[in-house]
Amino acid sequence: MNYKRILGIVIFLCGVALVIVSIYIKNQVDAGKLKISRAEKQVEGGKKLFSLNPVSKEVGKKIVIDPAERKIAKGKQDVNYYEKISNRLMTIGIICGALGFILFLFAKKKQKG
Repeated sequence: MNYKRILGIVIFLCGVALVIVSIYIKNQVDAGKLKISRAEKQVEGGKKLFSLNPVSKEVGKKIVIDPAERKIAKGKQDVNYYEKISNRLMTIGIICGALGFILFLFAKKKQKG
């Protein structure tokens, strides 16, 4: 087996690895989106609970609601960041896999004699 075929296999395997990592990150991002959605529902429930009178509304907003909303906003930023990474890894992985496969197929075998 010549070096071009070996290189093709290595590039193909790297592409497959990148796709697998991308899928893992995407699954984690989806889990994060679900947690954010649940947290937003809890914050809405908290807003309703604390809005019964003006004093509790102000106290609830400063102590509970604002910090929770900041954490949710940070979580959304993180989700967007990792979603972009996942998409880039998927694209690069598919390209590497295809290039490696093509290199493996079209690399000329050494002829004996």
